[in-house]
Amino acid sequence: KTLITMARELLFALLLLVHQCGALAKAKKPFLRRIRSTIAPFSLPFYEDGLKFDCTGCGKCCKVDGDVWLAPEEVENVMNHLGYSYHNTASMDDFRKAYVRAEVAPSGDGDDDSSESWMCLKREGGACIFLDPLGKCGIYDVRPVQCSTYPFWPSLLKNQDTWEEESVLPDDIAIGEGTGDRHWSSELGGCEGISIRRAIDSEHGLDHENNKIDAGVDGILEDGQGDSNIVERQEIVSKMRAAKKHWKRFPVREIKESTWYL
Repeated sequence: KTLITMARELLFALLLLVHQCGALAKAKKPFLRRIRSTIAPFSLPFYEDGLKFDCTGCGKCCKVDGDVWLAPEEVENVMNHLGYSYHNTASMDDFRKAYVRAEVAPSGDGDDDSSESWMCLKREGGACIFLDPLGKCGIYDVRPVQCSTYPFWPSLLKNQDTWEEESVLPDDIAIGEGTGDRHWSSELGGCEGISIRRAIDSEHGLDHENNKIDAGVDGILEDGQGDSNIVERQEIVSKMRAAKKHWKRFPVREIKESTWYL
């Protein structure tokens, strides 16, 4: 190569480097993630730029066949919320009779202090006992980690496929032939909030310029959720870690490996 050609290539490389550094400086991501996104984007999680999620308020996540376990501190929070006294034996017994269908001690052998037990909530009418007739959670402000972190569970965020497999369409939106979409069922569960934006686009049309849904789908999303909602990576990771920590604390391995996982 001639000196002129080499100089041109060096100049081009320098200009490219300056451009990339400028893009990194403008980005809002932490420095190390900015570097990774430029040098090795394949090493980043699929939710690096956030995930679209809009809760529809359908209450179906409270009707899935499965268990909801309260950690000891969550038992106390729920009892206080409902007006029970956590440190009163009679009050604890009343709470158990009303809402608890199973209980395990921290060691799993039943010999531990009952105040440190994990408690499994009863089901009523095919749903969590705290789901009210209007489809709303009766203990929403103190709902357990299992509920507050859904659908951002580790098992659902393994990859893009596991996330999309949890996606279901609202019952009143038809499933297109060959799309692979499905509706919710108590056996398989699923979350409408993962797919609702795509479903609205497809079924009813979306004003992309203003990012608003047509009047024909008013009410599909909860009040205030008409705009597309992006859950940022930081919130996703925070919820995923909380769910993982909660699950790992549960004392009975057999249950975690068979009927209860997050």
